[in-house]
Amino acid sequence: MTSLKKTFIAATIALIPCSSFAAQQLTEEQANSMQSYKSITIRGAFYTDSDYVMAMSKAADNEGAASFYITTTNISPSNDTLRIVYAKLYKSDAPKAVEKAESLRKFEGVYEYPKSKAVRLEPFNIVRIRGYFPTDYDINQAIAKEASAQGAYGFYIDSRSEIGSNLQIAAYIFKKDAPERKLQPEDAIPYDSEAGQLALAKGGDAAMQVEKPGYYSPSAFNEKYYADKFNNKVIDKTTTTTTTATTAKVATSSSTETTTSVVTEPQRVTRYTVTLPDGRKIQELNDATAAKMVAFDTLKFRGYYVTDQEISYQAGKRAIEAGAKYYHIARVAHDTKGPNITVFIDLYR
Repeated sequence: MTSLKKTFIAATIALIPCSSFAAQQLTEEQANSMQSYKSITIRGAFYTDSDYVMAMSKAADNEGAASFYITTTNISPSNDTLRIVYAKLYKSDAPKAVEKAESLRKFEGVYEYPKSKAVRLEPFNIVRIRGYFPTDYDINQAIAKEASAQGAYGFYIDSRSEIGSNLQIAAYIFKKDAPERKLQPEDAIPYDSEAGQLALAKGGDAAMQVEKPGYYSPSAFNEKYYADKFNNKVIDKTTTTTTTATTAKVATSSSTETTTSVVTEPQRVTRYTVTLPDGRKIQELNDATAAKMVAFDTLKFRGYYVTDQEISYQAGKRAIEAGAKYYHIARVAHDTKGPNITVFIDLYR
């Protein structure tokens, strides 16, 4: 879903060839591995993502940079057609980024992992408990106790939901030497799109930009997938009796159903999806993915919309009617007089 002011690029825009300029765009991972020596800002009437990437490449080259990383793009408050783009610059011999020492909390002898660390690692089990936990400390203690009993080195609490006065918590637990998950890039091109099929046919680096079957979403865990994979049951801690019974059931399941096979399904990048009343659906592309694809058409519409969801719904509805598989909100322009906005959307097959 887009932001009304387009204030932040959630994932880095793909590398766009800049044959006329030396400065090349970095991925987020590449940028995080190096130290920037300078930050710059450019302004201009950029109507597509590739326009401001090319302009930034030229500006970075003029500053003597070998590469750049775009961090943010805003629409000027004084001129709705003017974009302001911010980037960090890097020398060809840029020193490596200084790694920050991890400072992790520990409960029951088990480390609490942040999401940024946990999402990169493959859990060896999932812990789901239900009970009355008045504070976050109680939640961490309860999860850590279960994790410790299974020999875990770290845990990550992924979700919590209220059930009456109780909470149901889902957490993933990890071994010290947990293998890394195969993550899908946030800016991966949908493999069922025209751009995806063309990139696969081209092969090489182009094909590497397409969604890969069997790779995980980089932004979230799939609780149902892992619960099925590990034959996991919810541990009920609302009473001592049910706790004992549930624990026994979990133990029985693990010993008698170890031969159950789990089909590993591709976990595609999670995109905002618009669903119409008749069941038709369409997904919204982020800036980074859209920059890798070529739109077959562009539409615009005007009206008064209060929330991002309203904008995305109206954009998705029009994109579906135009025969698109995907859409991207390229720009949102606010009227100089009055509360209405004009939304520009790119359509993709």
